[in-house]
Amino acid sequence: MTDRDYAPLSSACVRGLCDKLYDKRKFAGVEIEKMVKDFNDANNTSQIKRLIRVLGQDLMSSTNPNVKNGALMGLSSVAVGLGKGSVDYMGELIHPIIACLGESEARVRYSATEALFNVLKIVRSASLTHFPLVFDALARLAADPELQVRQGAELLDKLVKDIVSESGTVDVSLVVPLVRERLYARSAAARVFGVGWLSALDASPALGLRAHLPLLLDPLFTVLDDPNPEIRRMCDVQLNEFLRSIKKDPSEVDFESMINILITHAQSTEELLQLTALTWLKEFVNVCGRRVLPSASGALAAALPCLALADHSDMRTKIRETAAAVNHQLIKLVVSDDDSPVDVVQHRVQGKGEAQSNDDTEQAGTQGSEKTEGSHEKRAEGDDTRACLNLEAVVGVLTQMLHHSSLHTKVAALDWILHLYNKLPNEMFLQTERVFLSVVGSLADPADDVVRRALAVLAEICSCHTATTTATTTTSSDPVTTTTSDLESSPYYHKFLKALLRLLAADENLLEDRGSFIIRQLCVLVGAEAVYRGVALSLRGERELRFAARLVDVLDTLLLTAAELHHLRRSLRAFSDPATVSLFETLYECWSHSPVALLALCLLTHNYQHCNTLISTFGDLEITVDFLTEVDKLVQLIESPVFAYLRLELLDDERSRPLRSALFGLLMLLPQSEAFHSLRRRLHCAPPPPPLTARPQQTEPPAPQSPPGLDFDALLATFQRVQAAHRDYRTLERRLSRAKLFDRTYS
Repeated sequence: MTDRDYAPLSSACVRGLCDKLYDKRKFAGVEIEKMVKDFNDANNTSQIKRLIRVLGQDLMSSTNPNVKNGALMGLSSVAVGLGKGSVDYMGELIHPIIACLGESEARVRYSATEALFNVLKIVRSASLTHFPLVFDALARLAADPELQVRQGAELLDKLVKDIVSESGTVDVSLVVPLVRERLYARSAAARVFGVGWLSALDASPALGLRAHLPLLLDPLFTVLDDPNPEIRRMCDVQLNEFLRSIKKDPSEVDFESMINILITHAQSTEELLQLTALTWLKEFVNVCGRRVLPSASGALAAALPCLALADHSDMRTKIRETAAAVNHQLIKLVVSDDDSPVDVVQHRVQGKGEAQSNDDTEQAGTQGSEKTEGSHEKRAEGDDTRACLNLEAVVGVLTQMLHHSSLHTKVAALDWILHLYNKLPNEMFLQTERVFLSVVGSLADPADDVVRRALAVLAEICSCHTATTTATTTTSSDPVTTTTSDLESSPYYHKFLKALLRLLAADENLLEDRGSFIIRQLCVLVGAEAVYRGVALSLRGERELRFAARLVDVLDTLLLTAAELHHLRRSLRAFSDPATVSLFETLYECWSHSPVALLALCLLTHNYQHCNTLISTFGDLEITVDFLTEVDKLVQLIESPVFAYLRLELLDDERSRPLRSALFGLLMLLPQSEAFHSLRRRLHCAPPPPPLTARPQQTEPPAPQSPPGLDFDALLATFQRVQAAHRDYRTLERRLSRAKLFDRTYS
């Protein structure tokens, strides 16, 4: 080796620089440092460049680790000798050092870390022009298998962070993709490194990191699902810090770009991930208001299932409470046009005229919205000041939630649907076909709260867009009252009743267990008369006659006993106006499916003479155990407060004779059971009617006067026709049963 081989370095300097002993390398480094100072003072740039080339290329190309360590020591000494002048040789100094960070020898990687630290400490902010290269090197060092290298890398990393923080000139748009890549890595070291750098960048508000949160949010939530608890804790702390700064100054944040990310992670099965995403959603809804409405369907898809979480842990309790808060905040944002306009997106084909009408409505709504929101926040000129609610998507999510296993989720979904009908009736009417069947199916739910809300929604559907609207619509907790004429003009009322009858007919237990509850609630919501008239009309032509008879028995029991039907019961008792008479005629045909129920209806309406006529035909009926059971129940009702007026009429000379005759006829139908003796004792308690001979001016009791327009002969013929159909129905059933018996094979 000659002096000329590594000029301007001497052979002795090169040997010392490449020695395995650190002290000798250090001594050679001091010599290089002095040489560089002399070159720099003489402004001899060519010699400086040649020296750097010898160190960074010639010596660095050796495969000997000691030579590489010497080259790194020499480059570090050059930087020290140049001082601030190192900036002019930045690339030549940094590139060969960073290349050594990938060497297989750990001691070479450590020397490279030390050399890079020395160079960057001198040039500081000037090194930011090479920041992506330095950042990538730092990321690799953070995952180095050697502890000593990682310890050196920590010092180097801290130095670079300090440089970035004090300069405030880093182009964060170039850094974010680099951090994002490390957060998505599976390596724990890479994730810790990425989170640490986000913390450092966020500590300098001037860098504007929050504007890039949409790119960072998903990878951060990915890190939050890391199996290492310490990494999860670091990420959780950083996410909380981001959220705190967002709440403090939301003006720089692109909320719309992040909501879908939060919705996705709010549906995670990992509880910390789910809670954090829901917490962010809650704060976004609170800060953004109606601007989140375009994403309402996704937010509901994430929040509503969380209402099902039980109190098995504090974490689950927090998730459920946060989801409930998100749901509550969202539902408050959907208001009617009178409160504050909300654009509603309807995905449907429009005709030319309809489209024009909608355009006019939209224009008017926009003007109204500008006035409303102008007092709350200033927007750029030309911005859309109204939020668009994708109603079709929201309804799709809500109907899907009606099939969820959780009571709380189904109740929340039904509350939402009812709220939408209350606030946006015109828009929701177009979604009714999608809502209708799902809500009807909810009537079979075992929970009273679900059934009650489903009926409220159906009542709202039936009262919506009627020809003569006199409906009084209130909040979800208040009933909806609608006149019978409104319901008659509703396109959905009879459709609903028929669907309800099919539901009750398909499940015998549902009629027995839930039928009474459903009918009572429906009477509260739309009015007892409307319900009874509608059901009676819907039962016309019913082919399942056994179901019809069972349903009539339920309806009759409710009519005579339920508090919700008190007003209708009094109207039928009065039997004074044409509307009540018309209702009686409508009910008569339906009640003909159950002889005892029909007899009770006639007793309620004081048609005692017709009661006698009916009872005289009962001898032609098939007297079954079920029939006698219904007679027994009627006798018990006669002894109840409901029929107190009837018992008092036994004291009335004018009306007691046909009533007494009807009750004795009823007595003759009963076997000598407890009900028989009870009715007999009641009749014996009444004073006997005056004999006909004691009334010289009247040789026979006055004939009861039928209400105008009532043809009892025609009504009796209807009863006999219906009962004949029941007789044929039972005969056919017996034949089918015998046929199945004969067809059965025996082994």
